[in-house]
Amino acid sequence: MSLFFATVFYFGFVYVVRGLAFVDSAKTEHSHCVCVPFWQCKEDFSGLEDDLGVMDIRSVFDDKVSAPCTDDLDVCCKVECGKGSGSASVYIGDKMYYAISEQATSSRIMGETRNAEFAEFPWMLGILKGRTFKCGASLIHPKVAVTAAHCVSSKAIYTVRAGEWNWEEKTEPLEHQDRAVDKVIFHSDFQPESLQNDIALLVMKLPFKLTSNVGVVCIPTRNSDVDMRKCVATGWGKNSFKKGTYQPILKKIDLPLIQRNKCEFALRRSRLGPTFALHRSFMCAGGERNRDTCKGDGGSPLMCPLVDQPDRYQQVGIVSWGLTCGLANTPGVYVNVVIFSDWIDKQMRDLGFDTQLYRY
Repeated sequence: MSLFFATVFYFGFVYVVRGLAFVDSAKTEHSHCVCVPFWQCKEDFSGLEDDLGVMDIRSVFDDKVSAPCTDDLDVCCKVECGKGSGSASVYIGDKMYYAISEQATSSRIMGETRNAEFAEFPWMLGILKGRTFKCGASLIHPKVAVTAAHCVSSKAIYTVRAGEWNWEEKTEPLEHQDRAVDKVIFHSDFQPESLQNDIALLVMKLPFKLTSNVGVVCIPTRNSDVDMRKCVATGWGKNSFKKGTYQPILKKIDLPLIQRNKCEFALRRSRLGPTFALHRSFMCAGGERNRDTCKGDGGSPLMCPLVDQPDRYQQVGIVSWGLTCGLANTPGVYVNVVIFSDWIDKQMRDLGFDTQLYRY
């Protein structure tokens, strides 16, 4: 499925991450971190000075993180799920590199979608079957991605790409990373015909390195507090159902969540008929003409900002299915991620992975 868009270009900055300190243990607090220059770890610089006001940046986090950084100017900064760099430019060393984007005056194709900024959604992944783009996904752990079950097969060989932004550009500020999929874990109740329980986890053979453009998204619990009016979907899918083309630059579109009864009523008025019942594993968003996800966006995340931290996102949905694309009064249908929160935790514990990394 795809996104209709108008381009917008923002300027800002992020710093390059110099390395990764990675300890995978559910029992270790702050077990995942990225090594960054000390001035980047906290916006207010708190916690970086001792009682005498003298910085000891080599041992600041010794009591929290068991994997120290090798550079004397670096500290091991805790990974925060659902938080992107949100910038179109990146410092590498002392030089700034600008991400390549379309001009802000580019013509609008359909709706109000627009280019995502470089590293704005660092958990956004692309699934490749051979050299062919298959679907989207999102990173919840350096070795685990979540996607729609209909996107993958247990018999096929897949590669997952993280840190990608523009598939046609080879001079992006930071390189993308590719990892081979070792295992696909399908929900046991997944129904390929109806797409009920349309969720799967992809386990990588090797972990991704967490950097400015590769991060993890938050997975909500039942008591999560998100702003349902400001949700956003991302993807590289087609911009039209019949004659559309896949988009090289990651697109984003604002899609408010739709109440379940209103969604079911709208779908019953379609060709699905008056007896259609929306399965509990689904939720809905959108419903405005020409503002929708479309073919190729399957498996991609639908995210809502936290009420108390609007710059951080929880993934509430996974692009699953819809009736063509962009029909008025016909919402898109997404996997309801929150009801699978416990299932995700169980699979992660069975794998021996930390379940707190993707929790807010």
